[in-house]
Amino acid sequence: MERFGDWILIGLAVLFFSWVLLRRFRNWLREPPGIRLRRLARQGYVDEDEEPVRQLRAAGYNVLGGKHRIPFGVSVDGAPAQPTRLYFDYLAEKDDKFYVVKLERPKNPLDWTPSGLRERLLPYALLFPDCEAILVVDPVGRRIRTVRFTAREEDE
Repeated sequence: MERFGDWILIGLAVLFFSWVLLRRFRNWLREPPGIRLRRLARQGYVDEDEEPVRQLRAAGYNVLGGKHRIPFGVSVDGAPAQPTRLYFDYLAEKDDKFYVVKLERPKNPLDWTPSGLRERLLPYALLFPDCEAILVVDPVGRRIRTVRFTAREEDE
């Protein structure tokens, strides 16, 4: 490392990697909304014979992908991150708007109070801010419900 030529090569390598990182960052900033959802939609499998898929299609939704698992880690008090997952059933589209779809299951029904919906569905709204809403499909009751979260000022 005592030669002048070595420092020039190191400098050129640092400039090159900085340029690559800057280009990736700028491309990421320019990505249109929903590009992450479009990528995610290509990964899932949709069984056209399933009742929820038929229900969504009858309501005018295009089911893009199904059975998704979002892995992430949870760390408490600086401990190493423990792996966990968040599941959702389908990703749907209607009128160029995306929807995360959750199935209501008889074994684990939703609490339809604001706090119950917040506890169970808010993570999906936060993970996918480009989604228009969360659709909750009840295959037994043949009902599709739309859940949206909006931020509002605290009443004084």
